[in-house]
Amino acid sequence: MKILLVGSNFNSAIERYYLRYLEQLGASVSLYPAPDIVFNYHSKNLLNKTLFKTGLNKGYKPVNRELLKKVAEFNPDFIWIFKGMEIYPETLGFLKRDFRLANYNPDHPFVITSKGSGNNNVTRSVGLYDLHFCYHTGLKKQIEDVYNLPAVFLPFAYDTEDLANGEIDEGDEEILRVCFQGNGDIFRAEKIKKLTDAGIPVDIYGVFWDKTSVMKNPLVKVFGIAPRPLFWKLNRQYRIQLNLFREYNNGSHNMRTFEIPAAGGIQLAPYSREQELFFEAGKEIFFFRNDEEMIQQAKDIIGMSKSGALEIREAARRRSVGSDYTFRNRAQTVFKTFENFPGRVRQ
Repeated sequence: MKILLVGSNFNSAIERYYLRYLEQLGASVSLYPAPDIVFNYHSKNLLNKTLFKTGLNKGYKPVNRELLKKVAEFNPDFIWIFKGMEIYPETLGFLKRDFRLANYNPDHPFVITSKGSGNNNVTRSVGLYDLHFCYHTGLKKQIEDVYNLPAVFLPFAYDTEDLANGEIDEGDEEILRVCFQGNGDIFRAEKIKKLTDAGIPVDIYGVFWDKTSVMKNPLVKVFGIAPRPLFWKLNRQYRIQLNLFREYNNGSHNMRTFEIPAAGGIQLAPYSREQELFFEAGKEIFFFRNDEEMIQQAKDIIGMSKSGALEIREAARRRSVGSDYTFRNRAQTVFKTFENFPGRVRQ
């Protein structure tokens, strides 16, 4: 099976997990890094950045042109596009005549909250794919009902190799504070203020917090983005790992849903039925439906005995390790889906 994966090759990209594990499963995978090409273009100099921001030149034309060349050379069984901000609907329409097209959007095609979460290319292209992978069950149903297209539930996951790089040292002390690992925005700053107003201290690891109110909050400490080994250690070292959804994750889950418990972290997250299917409330994860519940849950967790907290950590870790929550397992879902999908048009 030959798969042309159109997505990022940056270190933090989810695509890299699928590239690795699909190859281990026996697929021949070629990566065309369309997002990276565009990012490198507008980061090259001030002129390119200005042209990109104003929309005068996004750098998409050469990316689409080269994609067509890449497809002709590689002749894949599937073209699997992640999000697809850089790919014109017209390009997909041309490719669709001879090739099977699949999409996976780790954000949401219809809920665009920032310039990086989506654009018209993404929204207009939904109906052009032969198959969608969706982490969000609500989106899966929408695509099936509105577009009459097959959609496969593909939740987020954690990676065992990443996890191995962040093991806790026996000498590491537990930090009795709330930790939030993520970038800043007004909504997240408001949630954190609710906690600190109740006397609960919060440590933040991320960027873009300098424009929010948390910078002047004496109960908040702000650090930069944690390198990946430290990211995993922090998940377990703090008493509470706070999970705050972006708008497009509402009713669903996100990467942190799986990363925190896999590391043996105690997660406090917005309630969703999806997350409740993955982890048991009060034993492996803690949910809140409003600010009052978030504050009370945080107080209760911080007030737990060390042995009680350890019991939660071990239960969360057991559930993660004993379930099919890894990227290798998700890649198996993709591989089997492609393997069983009807043949391409070309004879």
